[in-house]
Amino acid sequence: MHFTKSDFGILALVLLSLCGFGVSGCTQNQNEVVPVEKPPKPVAIAMLRKTSPTTPRSITGSVVTWKSEQIGFEVAGRVVEVIEPNELVSPQMSGEIARYASDATPLARLDDEQLRIAVESAQASVAVAKLNRDANKVTIEQQLPAQIESAKAEADLADLELERTLMLSQRNAISRSEVDAARTRASTTKSRLSSSQAELAEAKARQLVLEAQVLQAEQQLSEAQRSLRNSVLFSPFPGQVSQIHAVPGTYVQEGDPVVTVQMMDPMTIEFEVTAHDSRRYRRGDILPVQVTDGSGHVRQLSGMVYRVDTVADPAARTFTVTLHVRNEIDDSEHAILCADQSIAWTDKIMPLNIGPMITGNSRLLVVREAIHNIGGETFVWKITNRQWGTPTMPGDDLLSVTRVPVQITSEEIPYLGRWKFVAIEFTDPNVEVDVDRDLITGRVYCKSSPSVSSQPGTNASSSLAPWMGSQVLLDDQRWLLRSGDVVQISLSPDKPTDGFYVPMKVVREEQGQTFIHVIDDTDREESLCRCC
Repeated sequence: MHFTKSDFGILALVLLSLCGFGVSGCTQNQNEVVPVEKPPKPVAIAMLRKTSPTTPRSITGSVVTWKSEQIGFEVAGRVVEVIEPNELVSPQMSGEIARYASDATPLARLDDEQLRIAVESAQASVAVAKLNRDANKVTIEQQLPAQIESAKAEADLADLELERTLMLSQRNAISRSEVDAARTRASTTKSRLSSSQAELAEAKARQLVLEAQVLQAEQQLSEAQRSLRNSVLFSPFPGQVSQIHAVPGTYVQEGDPVVTVQMMDPMTIEFEVTAHDSRRYRRGDILPVQVTDGSGHVRQLSGMVYRVDTVADPAARTFTVTLHVRNEIDDSEHAILCADQSIAWTDKIMPLNIGPMITGNSRLLVVREAIHNIGGETFVWKITNRQWGTPTMPGDDLLSVTRVPVQITSEEIPYLGRWKFVAIEFTDPNVEVDVDRDLITGRVYCKSSPSVSSQPGTNASSSLAPWMGSQVLLDDQRWLLRSGDVVQISLSPDKPTDGFYVPMKVVREEQGQTFIHVIDDTDREESLCRCC
């Protein structure tokens, strides 16, 4: 329908006339009061209960190594082997514990030729001391007793001859010189008997000296053997090598630091609190700790209060709280890949052009562990999706490998006391090998469990013989907590206060009174009333 301007004018006049009638009608009923009913206001209701809410608080803490030690030899010598950084190590145990513990990991070795010579010399000294002791024992038990018996018999015979001589002398049957000779023989035999008895006493005293010499020689042997044992350095606790202070060929004195080992499980977390907050924490309290793993996910650990400093930092006036937290191996980046049983593991990857670095010539040298022998075939695992000189793309963790037959052409060549290399030749002319760019794996093995053990030194590998896959992962164990990392600690909240807690917007203030509205359910119809 279409309206013109004249139509709008007519419509306006009609509306004005109707309003006029309405006004005239209202003036007639001015004395009548019309009640005005306000519509109900919609509100939200909630059950009012007595509660004690808490406010979560968190603080930033830093991860610190609990135990870290610079370890050195107890004897002086020339270093011939040193472990590599970041390797996990197991300590050397003794007694019954050693039967159930894993094998100890050597940290370093000294040239022990001189120490072995000292042990052999000490063993010879012990043998000589024991022979001297045994010879003197024969003298005491056999030679001198027989000599004493002979001297005693001669003395008895001389006494009898002296008695006969004296009887004959009284009868003037013999001369005085014969009597003197008999007396001399009697005295001489008695002196010989006394001398033999004195020799026996001296031999017994010498036996004590020889026994002491045997003990002394055995002690020197024990010291030499101990020095020989100490030519191999071990860690006193399980951990990870963080720093190397000596290389093969270095001459070190007693106590010189060679390797720094830090304990990785447990770790400590330190954070600063005020003097008031420091009194809340007691040794043994449990606090949640949030840490970000390698895949970017937040993981929650539990930390136990180890100690609270008794002296505040003079600069910041804060107290340091130290937590103990169990550490874990962070395998989050390879969690899905580890579940695939067709994937094997390798401990290292290396190029083929390291011959000039080892022996100074262009021979193809590889570590002995890189050569595998399965089913009578000798081969190395060549990596096909990664080459020397090509940057690795992020997330490209899987290594594709293929067998390349080889032949060993040399004896083992030691290098820095840590590795043993052998020369090889490729026997299959159909396989293309770029010596300058191709990479090979080290020892390839299968793990018996997809999860990596967090205990250092454990060997979770199994035989490679049944493995028929073509993909390998580099076994690069990383700890979830590392020294210097930053974590979040959820602090203990203040002691909650019981009461009725409501949102701020429901509280009203009018005419100096503060109140809320509660529902009055005494009548049939619910209504609101004030509650101050």
